Amino acid sequence: MTFIYPIETRDQRAIVACGIVFSLLPSIVVGLRVLARRKANRLLDTSDYLIIASCFFIVVYQGVAISSVLVGGVGFHVDDIKNRFGVKSGSTIFLKHLIAIQVLWAVSLSLCRISIIHLFSKIFVVQSFIIAARLTYTLIILWALVAILSAFLICQPFAFNWDKLIAGGSCGSAMVSWMVTGVLNLISDLVILIMPMPYLLRLELAWPKRLLLTASFGIGILTCVVSIVRIETMATIDFNDITGTIPHTVLFSALEPCIAVTLACIIILRPLFGGRYLPDGTATFNSTSADALARSNSGTRFRQLNDNSSETRLRPEDVGYRASIANSPEPFKGLGSMDVKLEMGSISIKHEWTVEEEPRPMTSATHKENAPIE
Repeated sequence: MTFIYPIETRDQRAIVACGIVFSLLPSIVVGLRVLARRKANRLLDTSDYLIIASCFFIVVYQGVAISSVLVGGVGFHVDDIKNRFGVKSGSTIFLKHLIAIQVLWAVSLSLCRISIIHLFSKIFVVQSFIIAARLTYTLIILWALVAILSAFLICQPFAFNWDKLIAGGSCGSAMVSWMVTGVLNLISDLVILIMPMPYLLRLELAWPKRLLLTASFGIGILTCVVSIVRIETMATIDFNDITGTIPHTVLFSALEPCIAVTLACIIILRPLFGGRYLPDGTATFNSTSADALARSNSGTRFRQLNDNSSETRLRPEDVGYRASIANSPEPFKGLGSMDVKLEMGSISIKHEWTVEEEPRPMTSATHKENAPIE
């Protein structure tokens, strides 16, 4: 019969409580993401399915973390497990949990990151970004393989991970393995955080709006902070008393993918806060922001011509702007036509004119010019 440990310590309560919260939070946010897709009349794409899969593995991770407290003895020192509770195997059960914790942590994070890169690749459809995205894909997949394989190959035979009495068994340095994967994990977070920034800062928007948009994408810095704290907590682990010294690492390992999934969904929940969407998924907005953009940029590309030499005058009527986000962006065609498009990825702004011809008003000067010569 499996022994159930009492929940007495602060670390135990933190892991159980956070396990529940970290299961509900990403599940709710992913549900809102799916709802936002439906409201925008858009089908779920690869990035959505990847984030759903990541959320599933996060929930499983939280279940394993709670189980490590209840049946693995996390939060109690190994001596207490043996002497106070009479469990002679000590940390054996938790060490089995630890394999699952490592694998679930790596899988949930890698799926979330690939989802984010896939989403960014659909927004920033320029060649330089696509190349960077493919390189990042490779980095993330290699990191995941290293983290998962190290959990299975660090000890030979495999059972030596939790049973140190097996004759001829040996293990590499688990601390070195965890530190290496932790640092590579932090590098991956930083790469994903920095990738879209140059493109966001070049958007033709007013600087306050440009900075606000950049900050929206930059909230991923929270994941980097958690990753750094996690690395610091790993340095305090004592493998001779692993159940008593690992709770903080388990806690921050649970927090990191939860925050990553939550932030990955928040940036695309815009449809839930209003806006009109056509049946094909195209978003339409009023002309206020587009008109302000055109006025702010009018001096950079266009200049009014004061020319009174023509017999007719062209007067613009019903000047309007239309802003839309298309599912399949059109290539930028320059400024050589009456349709002026400022495009960044799949976001375009279109300026339309209706031009009417009318006779030029007669003045004394023009009357003299047009008077017949006698």
